[in-house]
Order: sequence, then structure tokens, then C-alpha cells
Amino acid sequence: MSDSKPTTNKADSVKGQAIASLVLGIIGVVTCFFGFLSILGFICAIIGIVLAVKARKVAKTGLSTAGLVLSIIGTCLGGIGIVCAICILCAAGSAGILDAASSVKYY
Repeated sequence: MSDSKPTTNKADSVKGQAIASLVLGIIGVVTCFFGFLSILGFICAIIGIVLAVKARKVAKTGLSTAGLVLSIIGTCLGGIGIVCAICILCAAGSAGILDAASSVKYY
């Protein structure tokens, strides 16, 4: 009897990393429009960049290139979204909107 061990193919691993980077890049681009949720998209996009670069070192496929491009776009848009959300929060704080909302008395 021969013990057959499943062999892992590098092409499958690279394809999985490329697909993961593509999905994380899409998440990064989509979540950049939702205020503080863009922090999650920013983190996902950075992870997508890492996976895409690792996949492109082994084989330069179209999926890994698309994942890299979308992850870079997601990182840029996520950073802009985070800055905009912080600016809106600071503007609301300086206008007194946040203080007025906390001083409302409910009877």
C-alpha cells in the first residue's frame, strides 16, 4: 500500500493569493465611501497589496495585476475617506453640534 499525500501545487496557491488580493481590493474601493468604515477598507487594501505582490513574485497573472491595481486604488481612496471623516467630525465638534446633541434632556 502506498500512502499518497496530497501535493500542493504552487499555481493553486498563487491563484488563491491573486483572487484574495482582488477581493480585498474590491472591498477597499467599495468601503471608502462609507465614512469611518473606510478604515476597514484601508486595512483590507493594504493586505491585498501584500498578497498581490507575493503572487506576482511567483507568476505574473492578470488576476494578481488586477488585485494589485485595485488594492492600490483602495488604499488611496480609503486614506482620503479617513481624512474626510475626521474633518467632518472635527467640523461638527467645532460647530457645537456634538455638544448640543449630548446636552438634550429627555423627560
